[in-house]
Amino acid sequence: MIFDLHVNQSLVSNDKLMQFAQAIDDGPFHTLWVLDHFASLQEDALHAMLDPFVLLGALATQTKTVNIGVLVANVVNRLPAVLAQASTSLQYMSNNRFSLGLGAGAAPTSRFAAEHHSLGIGLQPKMSDRHAYLQNSVQAIRAVWQCSNNATPRIVQPSTEPPITIGVNSAQLAVLAAQMNCAINIRWNHEDLTSILSAYQNEARKCDTQSNISIWMPWDAQHTNNQPYLESFAELGVDRVIFLTTEAQHFNEIKQLGNFSFP
Repeated sequence: MIFDLHVNQSLVSNDKLMQFAQAIDDGPFHTLWVLDHFASLQEDALHAMLDPFVLLGALATQTKTVNIGVLVANVVNRLPAVLAQASTSLQYMSNNRFSLGLGAGAAPTSRFAAEHHSLGIGLQPKMSDRHAYLQNSVQAIRAVWQCSNNATPRIVQPSTEPPITIGVNSAQLAVLAAQMNCAINIRWNHEDLTSILSAYQNEARKCDTQSNISIWMPWDAQHTNNQPYLESFAELGVDRVIFLTTEAQHFNEIKQLGNFSFP
């Protein structure tokens, strides 16, 4: 089992986040993820919600070991070519430590759509349309990454393509992720967790693609010693647990634990 940390960058200052990243650079987390939002959804957020790709560029220069990534980048927010170029840049700056998480975006009626409404960004009301746009975006991103070096103008390619993780909330999107040979990430307590994971695993076998499953859950120090609880997810085929910081105090709490080991 792999363990990652997903930070809400609006909970701490940029300076403290850089110091925090340096403190955990040698462990125990495999990847340090950041959010992609225009504004924080938490009322106790005291700092700006920094752009994830700009922030990850800074984190790439302040760390040497821990992987970095965005979870998830909303495909509505940026053109596929922009996502491809930003990812290639981060892969280069981090020496191939970057991972790209992608999401189809929220429905117009979702609470997560408020930031888009405030900026005049339109959202697709049909889930099938959002999924289709995500699929097209993944194809376009990979096409940029695989563009010939002989093309004019020359487009810089990553030496190693960043792995792509799709944030899923339904069996339909999980199946689509398997067809695209992408990993998936899902909330740990999703009411349809078992059926969604089964749909993904079955489709991966049909397509002869690799199954790679991660779940996210709020950070809780008690989980670091709760082996039976973590093993219950492994039995479902989960490969990775991603802990999300939901309070500013979590950063100090994690630093105080030092370079601990998960069970």
